[in-house]
Amino acid sequence: MGFQLLEKIADEFGTPVFLYFEEILKERARSVWKAFEGMRLVPTAALKANNNPVLLSILKEEGFGGDVVTPGELYAALKAGIEPSKIVWNGNGKTHQQKEFFMKNGVKIVNVDSIEEYEKLWKDADGVDLFLRINPDVEAHTHKYISTGKSEHKFGVHYKKAMEFLDREGKKFKGLHIHIGSQITKAVDFENAYEVVAEISRKFGFSQVNIGGGWGIDYGDGQELDLGEYRKIVQSTLKDFEKIYIELGRYIYAPAGILLSRVHYVKKGIEKHFVVLDTGMSHVIRPALYSAKHSVEFSEYTDEEGPYDVVGYLCETGDFIRRDIRGKLPKEGSLAIVKDIGAYGYSMASNYNSIPKPPEVLVKEDGTVKLIRRGETLEEMFRGIDF
Repeated sequence: MGFQLLEKIADEFGTPVFLYFEEILKERARSVWKAFEGMRLVPTAALKANNNPVLLSILKEEGFGGDVVTPGELYAALKAGIEPSKIVWNGNGKTHQQKEFFMKNGVKIVNVDSIEEYEKLWKDADGVDLFLRINPDVEAHTHKYISTGKSEHKFGVHYKKAMEFLDREGKKFKGLHIHIGSQITKAVDFENAYEVVAEISRKFGFSQVNIGGGWGIDYGDGQELDLGEYRKIVQSTLKDFEKIYIELGRYIYAPAGILLSRVHYVKKGIEKHFVVLDTGMSHVIRPALYSAKHSVEFSEYTDEEGPYDVVGYLCETGDFIRRDIRGKLPKEGSLAIVKDIGAYGYSMASNYNSIPKPPEVLVKEDGTVKLIRRGETLEEMFRGIDF
């Protein structure tokens, strides 16, 4: 990834722009298959991380299905050419209206989040593969907002209550679903959860399982999931299953994408300086939402040292991308590269402060550059408003 190419893309499409690399996306997808070599895996891409159908179509060619929560995500998966038989319907708030839409479009695999959902939507359903989401009440060492496997979290049925329920209704289910959180870098967290789901599956004779996702990546702090260690856990705890579903978003998408921006100002402060970009929290919400840290690189630097914050131009103190960077200050007008933004970047972007969403661009394996979603206009932001 040379700055010459990035400057060319910035000149053609403007900044900010979300930029993805097909080669990296495919490499990440293939490493998932490798981790489960010798096992019958059904990998799905979590559309909440990135919903661009062009990127999803690349993953489709790599053998991936889709993990969807909403009708909008289902629409994107079908637009990408994903077969309904490889789409898993997830989520904890399904409705009759949504069920009608999903069933009409041929989706047959459903993760049931609660006993209440089962009674309301699935008790009398036929021709649907149901997986009961259990809550294993295990700790995931990640931010509290993206931890989902403890008893105080809203997801799933506590494993003790689930076993009582399955004694009555177990024959209606194909297997269990589990997902304990996101950005998990300690393999032992998965081991604890998989042991719970494997034990309950053996008790009720389930040969299929959905183990969720949550693989943690290195955001520049050196912390990431050891896939070698993870593979050993999978081989030991899940070896008896005939089919294993997995839902991954961040691990596949994040390293394949950057946000390309431009330095507007380098503002000299008293205690620190502020590098002001032409983007901000409307496009990169994760730092403000749960203190996420993205590495930022610049195309040109001065000889003057920091410390400095990389910030946006919105009217919020929480509008920052990275704080307390020690090193040389960038030059005004230089490119800023926000890394590992392929997941939960565009998909979490908003129009806060009435800022249009940027375009999305793909660098293909052969080096060609393709616009895969044009940026919004001011008129499009206010469409549908009548006086």
